[in-house]
Order: sequence, then structure tokens, then C-alpha cells
Amino acid sequence: MADQWTKTDEPLILHVIPTPLARGAQREARALADELDSPGLRAHRVLCLFDGPAEVEPDLTLGIPDGDQPGVGYNWRAVPRLRSALAQLDPVCVVAHGGEPLKYLVPAMVGKKRPLAYYAIGTYGASVGRSIQVALWHQLLRRVDAVAAEGDEVAEECTRLLGVPADMVTMTPNGRDPEVFRPLLGGRQDDRPVVTFVGALTEGKRPDRFVEAVAAMRARGLEFRAVLIGDGILRARVESPARDAGVEMLGSRSDVAELLGRSDVMVFPSRPQGEGMPGVLIEGGLCGLPIVATDVPGVRSVIEDGTTGFIVDPEDLDGMVAALSRLVEDRELRTRMGDAARARCVEQFSIGAVGSLWLKVLTPLLPAGLGSPS
Repeated sequence: MADQWTKTDEPLILHVIPTPLARGAQREARALADELDSPGLRAHRVLCLFDGPAEVEPDLTLGIPDGDQPGVGYNWRAVPRLRSALAQLDPVCVVAHGGEPLKYLVPAMVGKKRPLAYYAIGTYGASVGRSIQVALWHQLLRRVDAVAAEGDEVAEECTRLLGVPADMVTMTPNGRDPEVFRPLLGGRQDDRPVVTFVGALTEGKRPDRFVEAVAAMRARGLEFRAVLIGDGILRARVESPARDAGVEMLGSRSDVAELLGRSDVMVFPSRPQGEGMPGVLIEGGLCGLPIVATDVPGVRSVIEDGTTGFIVDPEDLDGMVAALSRLVEDRELRTRMGDAARARCVEQFSIGAVGSLWLKVLTPLLPAGLGSPS
């Protein structure tokens, strides 16, 4: 191990993420660690399991070259490396940001009494209620000392489906820094509205549905720019129809906040499975964007339908196209909804407000005196 593994002077809370890709959970872990870090009292650091493009800057990394699809299979090399890192860093508490870090932390912490908190960031869906996968998560969660659930639906699944006692689960919504995610007025290429998708190019996030919606709007004769930010296994399948529809595919980017800040409308076409409280909706809202989103877990917690955006059925493409067309054609409506979205997200989902909730989750797990506010 390199010098990065030197134990901190202050008691350490370690936040573990799977990769440094600029996805919602990773961005939130970084923002949360920065918000809660309190020099002289406690240190919050981010540890990354697998290598990848350094879009979210971790403090520590195991350096395992398996970052493209870390959720596929299981890389046993990570367990002894992680166990060694934990022994050297000696954190007073560890936070697994999502299920991927949790499935490595539980075996790496066998035999140790170190507190472990789990941030549950998505739902499973009723169809898997009797699956082997859920049985495995039952076992993993038996090792967890506290669960922070990013949405009400996630909290309910943790207790009903995964068997976590209700008094161990706290609803802790996504949080973002409103000074990082904010509207940007200058630097526009032209006066056409910018309609943006941000997300992994996967079946669940449905970038293909975004492209379909753009194509339908083009057929109506609407003038706008369409931007797709993200990468993933569906990239090859999406590229040709995206090109035909005039969608600019930017790939995975580290400047998501700036790109959103220069956008006008966000599209969120996800399927229900796997969603909990999509952080990208908060990012878009903080950037002053009205959002057209499918009605999946967590969406109604962030978007006020008809006030900060429009919520449509996941299979209602025509409804999505109609809502997007209204926003593209009506600048005043975009401005009114975008201003309302910014105000709502600053009040409810700023990293400061969410950080206070996290202190309530972590304080019972820490040695006395370490849970004081930053």
C-alpha cells in the first residue's frame, strides 16, 4: 500500500464507492464527505474500489482495474485489498454507498466490530420478492448497523422485502451543493432550447426512449438542441438512431453541473426498477430546469407535477413528447417551472440539509463526541 493509506490524525469515517465515474451515488458520496468533514474533530474520506475515469475525485483507491462494469460478477481481488486498507486506515465507521460496495465490505470486515452504515439507493421491484438475490441481500444486511434510505419507497423495501428492522432505517434523501449545481447564463452556442438527458446508457435508464422522444419532436418541426450525457452498454445501439434524430452524444463527462447549468429542459425516461430517489433530478432542479420524468420511485418526492415539471407514465411516449413540446415552445413556462424547481431543491435537497440528516444516522455509530455538527 502507498502513502495514501496513512492513518488520519482525526477519527476517520470512510465512504466507499465502486468507481470514480460521475454517477449520482458517487457524486453524492463526494459532496457528503466534503460537507461532513470537520478538521480537528473527524475526517470524512472517499475510498474507490475500482479504477475508471477520474470524474469524481476519490481520496483513496484500491487501484483494481475493473471499473467498466463492476456490478457484473464478483472480483475477489478486492476483498483482501479492502481488508488490508481498512486495517491500515482504522476508520471508526464505514459507509457503503450502494449495494456494490456493500457486497465487498461485508466479507472484508468479517471478524471486525467496526460499525457499518449502508446507503440504500434503489428499489428492487415486487417481481424479485422470492429471488436468490434478495435472500443474499438479507444476509448482507444482517451485518449492517444502520441504513440510510434515499427515498420512501427504498425505506419501505428495506423493511418489508429485505428484513431490516424499521428502527434501523432512516429516510435520507439525495443532496447536492446548490453552489455547484446552478443556472449558468453565459456561453450558449445559440438561442435554441437545450433538452438534456443525463444517465448511464442502460436498459433501466432508457436513453433509447429519450432518442425516440427527440425524434418525435423533430417530426413536429420543433427547433431545439438535444444532448445525451452518459455512457454504458447501450451506447452502440443508441448511436445510429441518436445521429438520425440529431442528438449530440457527449459520453461520460466530469462537467455535468456546467452542462446542466446551460440546459433548458431535462428528460428522465427511466423504468421503475432500481430507482429510489434519482439524484440527477435534484441536480437538474438546482440548475433551474423543468423536468419531464416517468412516474418511478422517488420522482414525486423531487418533482411537483405541473409546478416544477411534468410526470408521465413510464410507457406513455406520447405524453412525454407532448410535455416536452410544451416546454420547448414556451419560454415563459420553462422559466416559471425552472425557478420553482430551483427553489424547491435548494430548500429540501441541499447538501447542508441532507448532511444534518446523515449526522443523525452516523452519530449513534461513532465514539462519544464525534457526531457534533460541522
